[in-house]
Amino acid sequence: MDKMQFDNAMARQARLAPGFVRTIVESMGYDKLNNALPLTEIWDAQQIVITGCGDSWLAGIAARPLFESVSGVKNVQVMRNIEFNRYMDKGQLGFSPNTPLVIGISISGTVSRVVEAMERAQHYGANSLLITDDPDSPAAKAARHVLLLDMPKPGEYGPGLLSYCASVSALMCLALRIGRARGFITDGEHKKMVQAIVDYAASYAPLIEEMDQRCFELAGTWKDLRCVDFVGDYADYATAFFGSAKILETYGGYTTYDDSEDWCHINYFLRDPDTIGRVFITNSDTPSFNRVKETLVAVDQLGSPCIVVTDADKSEFADRFEVFTTPKAPYSWLSPLMQHLPYDFISGYSAELLGVENFRRDNPVYVEQGGTRIRQSKITIV
Repeated sequence: MDKMQFDNAMARQARLAPGFVRTIVESMGYDKLNNALPLTEIWDAQQIVITGCGDSWLAGIAARPLFESVSGVKNVQVMRNIEFNRYMDKGQLGFSPNTPLVIGISISGTVSRVVEAMERAQHYGANSLLITDDPDSPAAKAARHVLLLDMPKPGEYGPGLLSYCASVSALMCLALRIGRARGFITDGEHKKMVQAIVDYAASYAPLIEEMDQRCFELAGTWKDLRCVDFVGDYADYATAFFGSAKILETYGGYTTYDDSEDWCHINYFLRDPDTIGRVFITNSDTPSFNRVKETLVAVDQLGSPCIVVTDADKSEFADRFEVFTTPKAPYSWLSPLMQHLPYDFISGYSAELLGVENFRRDNPVYVEQGGTRIRQSKITIV
């Protein structure tokens, strides 16, 4: 088959991702970050809460290790919007000036729960900053501060791949800005880490062509699997969940996700394991790497088709596994920025091979009701 006959939005975005990250990071200059969050308010923050829905929430999980390691803020939480908006005790908001710093993420700025999060933070005296691509959106107007992504226009951004790269990149730049402002990293370390984001993304460019072809070939068989089961720990959980989300958004396939320990307690027992594809994201310096390898022994014994995305050598895993060896990140917190690319390609090609439209646009119910369910939901401050 001619791969280009099945070209798709996900594949096109994946090919652009290395250069796109550079564009976003280079737009996050000192003046923009300083204007987005004044120095005094950076110092005031005793707690950081990152919140969003879907990919935006996952971007927070992906960036959390960097906030924890360099920001100097001891309490960093990543919460789903519904948890922050409706269940976080209001007594934890505004207990000290500009605390917590609530960072909301929404590319469009029109998602009701994100608007609600910004309004709730303001209502109870917390600080709020929205990362978005629309400074005039409802969420931007509800937030005290806005960090604008300035994604290139026009652009192809759905299903969200490049937008996810933009959110993760912006969060990483913001974490480094906070760490530098609070004196937890030096100016030299700050510059080195910012450059590392760009360089790490660029290191994928030479791999894209081969990855593209290999993923197209895998999609030919993986599209027919009964289910695809993703596994990742801590920040890699964001990559695992993101892969699962792209299956749902591109062709509506059955999918699940877990970490390497819970998988042994739960998903291990899924019936007909030979009809379930397993996708593991792990790296050689991950604290749970040995546990992941133990879990993969079980996968091998079950006979499940398996993909491993890793910076470790292929020899670490069963010979029959499909191992995507990715560049070694100079800092462990960088890996989630790009390791989602293999399954971005696979999900995009799977949808094309199956003849299914992204976001189920072939079904009028999804077309008519999908957007309204997230953009016209009633806003309630509790």
